[in-house]
Amino acid sequence: MPNLVSLPSGRAAYAQDRPSTASFVLGFLVLTALSVGCGAMLASHLVSETRNQVLQLERDHRQGAASNLNYVLNARLKTLKPLVTNLSAPKNAWVRLQASLVLSEDAKEDIDILVSHIEEDMLAYMRTLTIAQIEGPLGLQHLREDLNERARMRSKGQVREVVLESLVVQ
Repeated sequence: MPNLVSLPSGRAAYAQDRPSTASFVLGFLVLTALSVGCGAMLASHLVSETRNQVLQLERDHRQGAASNLNYVLNARLKTLKPLVTNLSAPKNAWVRLQASLVLSEDAKEDIDILVSHIEEDMLAYMRTLTIAQIEGPLGLQHLREDLNERARMRSKGQVREVVLESLVVQ
């Protein structure tokens, strides 16, 4: 007759097949360590990729800013004396303008004489303005463009740009 294996019945069979608490804790710790390791590796990868992208954007921004300059890197900056004059309307309005000139490197004339002529032109132009013409951002932009054009014409291209430092209307 064949050998029959007797099976335990009831609770005894269930208790023998159930994993112990120690093996459950060990499995939980292994899975936790695996999760922490994978998370750390993912975080490290994301941080390095983000850092590389930010550095690339900064390099691109610096290269783009250097190529968009209106003047060469060895240009000279000449600060003008503050110009104070009255406006054409209203008669009791005064304006004080501080500006600087960006001169090209090939400016060969006597710079002081050129700057004096440009200051005279700016002063004469400022006397023709009204408060309404220089009011707001659009008026300030038009003033800047007009002063740039006058300075370039007077200097025969030696002035690259007029930089407005301050404009006070009283």
